[in-house]
Amino acid sequence: MSNASTPGTKPGCCVTRRGLLVGGGLGLLAGGAAGWWGALGWQALRGRDGAPSPFTGRTAEDPRAEYAMPGPFPGRVVEVRHPAAVSPTHVINRDVVRQMMDRGMRELVGADNPLDGWRRFFQRGDRIGIKVNPVGRTRNGSIPSISSPEVLLETVNKLKEIGIPPRDIIVYERYAAEFRDTGYETLMREREMDGVRWYAASADYDEAQLEIDGQLRGRDRDPHAVGYDPDVFVSMGFAAPEHSARDDRRFRSHLSTIVTRMVDKIITIPCLKDHRSSGITIALKNMSHGMNNNVARSHIAGIYRLDGAVSGPNQCNTFIPTAVAQRPLREKATLHIMDGLIGVYEGGPGSWNRTWGTWRRQSLFFATDPVAMDHVGWDIIDAKRALEGWRPVAQMGQTISGPAVTLSPRLAALAALGTPEAGLLAAQEFRAIPDSRGAEPFERRQPEHIILAGLLGLGTFDARLIEHRYLRMA
Repeated sequence: MSNASTPGTKPGCCVTRRGLLVGGGLGLLAGGAAGWWGALGWQALRGRDGAPSPFTGRTAEDPRAEYAMPGPFPGRVVEVRHPAAVSPTHVINRDVVRQMMDRGMRELVGADNPLDGWRRFFQRGDRIGIKVNPVGRTRNGSIPSISSPEVLLETVNKLKEIGIPPRDIIVYERYAAEFRDTGYETLMREREMDGVRWYAASADYDEAQLEIDGQLRGRDRDPHAVGYDPDVFVSMGFAAPEHSARDDRRFRSHLSTIVTRMVDKIITIPCLKDHRSSGITIALKNMSHGMNNNVARSHIAGIYRLDGAVSGPNQCNTFIPTAVAQRPLREKATLHIMDGLIGVYEGGPGSWNRTWGTWRRQSLFFATDPVAMDHVGWDIIDAKRALEGWRPVAQMGQTISGPAVTLSPRLAALAALGTPEAGLLAAQEFRAIPDSRGAEPFERRQPEHIILAGLLGLGTFDARLIEHRYLRMA
């Protein structure tokens, strides 16, 4: 086994974001954009191993962290990558996943024994919730990107190994129907999951999303749907157009009862995914939209404009950090294990989008800081998009790029050089290829929810303070 850490770039490298600006059908590389492509896009084209990291921080443990987020390791993100984690036919190797998780937990906390890593966060007597993400499940034979059963099983097994009774472990998701459709309910019947319980906040998706009990009117009661806490909510001054003006609930999002009353600590297992509304969906959005009701008001499509077109306003930028900052969630979200075994670089969150594009990243990520994790994931997704000829997620949307478009691979390679000469060549080479399979539904994708979450103190966004520890196993 060999491990290689990614060296940092020179001091002064700041926030790694803000991508390629292409305008007027030709496009020029702005200075900041060229910097991004130079530091990150070229990194993607030449391969991640051995490339300079845009994250230059050196983190230290905070033994007296006030909240679970950003927790005792602010700014630290550990990525463990193994070339045999996922086969060319997209079969996940359970034994390799076990090795990767052991290595990641040791590195995150600086322990010699992986179980000591788990003991750093969890003790007997804790009631522990594990939040999975089923949205990217397979449809019509598509390659899925979900919280992998292999990662979930290893998480449960490690908790049991450190003495957590199965009855004190709850696996959960927002929608019971989606939990079942993805196959998690079947997984819960395996011997390894004996005694472990599962619940959901709501029985199924509905347009209104306002019922506190989580049940759907006109349907039999779902015993696994436990609803939302009537006393714990956050108010925001916008609502979905279908909500009645007489209903004050339209401005509130209530936190799941699972979070407020049933668990003491939370492990999230988000995925490495692009998202057509929020730009990306990793740790923060897995919490905001996976643990609250009335979330559809954060991304509204189909508002008529005078020119005959329709608008897609998008409040994910403010909704996500506001929802995640609720105190019970901030106090309990203890550990984030991002499943990057199969990532999504375009068409997320679900394979119903015709541009759904996946790749075998072969990685698992570990952090207590969801903002740092999301920033690292954002850059990885944009780097992969550059390699595939797509614009950065922040440069997608109706008002920025019109219909969904790709950039030619040659343009991506030229732009990635990050020089003025390369920018001019890229502008001459620019080709907008309309995506006949469907237009962008929203005005723009808004990954700035990660920046705003950092400003709320939920974690670290500045690349100079983030340490991305990259470990390759063989």
